Amino acid sequence: MSSHELKCSISECKARLREVDSMSLTELEKYSTKCSTCGNWFLKDNKVADETYKKVSLKWAEEFNKANLGR
Repeated sequence: MSSHELKCSISECKARLREVDSMSLTELEKYSTKCSTCGNWFLKDNKVADETYKKVSLKWAEEFNKANLGR
């Protein structure tokens, strides 16, 4: 697989984008890792993949911080 191929289909990526706000911290961590290694991790060539990666990563960071501040 080349470094620019997506690991999920575009339809899976779109579905994940819609589901981000209802994901648990565990799910966000899983997809944050998966999305970060999908295609070209630094600059996503696909707009849907780029939007999904950004939204998942941001939401994971926010939820991670909330969880750690609450300890």
